[in-house]
Amino acid sequence: MTKTSETGHAKNVANFEELTNLVLSHGMMYNPSRSAIKVQGLQMLLSEAKNSLQNVTNALPPYKMAAAERETAFQIVPSLTTRLVNSLKATDTTSRMDETAQSLARKIKGERAKTIQPTTAEATATGAENKHISTAQTSFDSVLDNFDKLIKHLQNIPQFTPNEIELQPQSLNTLCETLRGKNNQVKITAIALDNARIARNKVLYQPISGLTDIAADVKTYVKSVFGATSPQFRQISGLVFSQLKK
Repeated sequence: MTKTSETGHAKNVANFEELTNLVLSHGMMYNPSRSAIKVQGLQMLLSEAKNSLQNVTNALPPYKMAAAERETAFQIVPSLTTRLVNSLKATDTTSRMDETAQSLARKIKGERAKTIQPTTAEATATGAENKHISTAQTSFDSVLDNFDKLIKHLQNIPQFTPNEIELQPQSLNTLCETLRGKNNQVKITAIALDNARIARNKVLYQPISGLTDIAADVKTYVKSVFGATSPQFRQISGLVFSQLKK
């Protein structure tokens, strides 16, 4: 989602609120011609910025909860997959049927089918060293896809008739649908969170009209009115506005 702490965005808004209060204290002496940096314009932008932060805050818990629930739900898959493969091997199926199931199991658990061979002397000599692309398919989408393929593979094998309820097709299909629902819920809440962040970033970091650019223009105006060495400018010059955009 994002690697930047949400506190950085909140600090920008807090500093903008302080900036707004400081120029408000200058009274009639703070009188720019540009409406966006007038006190009323600053107050409107401050309100919009606060709302954008709150929208992100509101969207974050549903995403975290959905992600945690998905993580918990998927924890059963690797061990259940092992049980399914072993149960299949215990029947009188062909080695090809077993290997198909084993191949899917390796993908589900992120294992390699074969050990990677070392770089050859010839490749090393020419500088074209082997670049091994990981065959691990451990994302939730891949796990779900391969688990579904394993279930369908087992359903097409007449010899696979386990007595254990949790290994039977109906139970497996129910579990697969539950996992799919958990996975989709994460995607839905992630979209809501991403959209909230996009809207926040527009308010805070849009060129010219965003909070950080407006803050810079306010500083420039105060400097032009009161001077670079004035107490009024020193009050606001230390307020930092970072371009985070994440």
